[in-house]
Amino acid sequence: MATHAYGAGPIKGYEVGPIPMEAAFTSDFPLAEGVGVQEIVDKQEVERRVMDVRPGMYAKYMPSRIEEGGAGTHFTGGRYLFETWDDVLDYERFTSEELEFEPGVKFWSRPFFLNVERFVWRVAGAHNFLPLEEHHVSRFERFRYEDADADVAVRGAWASLRDEAEARGLGAVWLLHQPEQRLIGIHSVASREASAGLEAEVSLGSLLPESLAAERYFDRTSRILSLWLPKSRLAGGVPSAYPMSPPLPLPTVPVQVPAA
Repeated sequence: MATHAYGAGPIKGYEVGPIPMEAAFTSDFPLAEGVGVQEIVDKQEVERRVMDVRPGMYAKYMPSRIEEGGAGTHFTGGRYLFETWDDVLDYERFTSEELEFEPGVKFWSRPFFLNVERFVWRVAGAHNFLPLEEHHVSRFERFRYEDADADVAVRGAWASLRDEAEARGLGAVWLLHQPEQRLIGIHSVASREASAGLEAEVSLGSLLPESLAAERYFDRTSRILSLWLPKSRLAGGVPSAYPMSPPLPLPTVPVQVPAA
């Protein structure tokens, strides 16, 4: 295994423009009290080496939001893109039925993962407007709707949603659809310079067709704790990035890249 310092070397294999992925996976959950930020940063970097080799993974954005006041609950999870629907189903199966980092404990059943919400999605559209080096903060929204046959309407909203995201100067946007559960997801990304306004902006969901009567029930803006970059790793670039370090910490474990 080769090793190198964090931030040493470029991100390779990711372009500005349309992202031709068919499927996505998202998870959201709070961490148990007592799990420190440095601990979770180190843990996910080690575990990335097993997880980002799954078929078809384009990238993972790992969010980090620590609520002020009280216990300061740390909310995290993941937003992934995959090449195909079969790839995302494989990832869901692998993580829920096979993957164990502690003997006898399946990945999603770890005691420090609380109230995990996870979904597989079909991608109505995804686009990078800025290089991934400029992706610092993300916002993820989920919507419910009632229309039983909404796929055409959701996909028809993509062009206007993409154009509005570009006009706002966003770094990236994804429009996701879960027709079986009648859910829509919007993942938007901002640069460090634009990050302060991302949470306050009018939701891009306002561009969804009125016929869907979409109701937003989840909205969380977070710093990006890490980016998993399998395409970069395969192209000889960095395998992961930590765009909000500082103020978030870098891993203290060495980056390991599988030998070619």
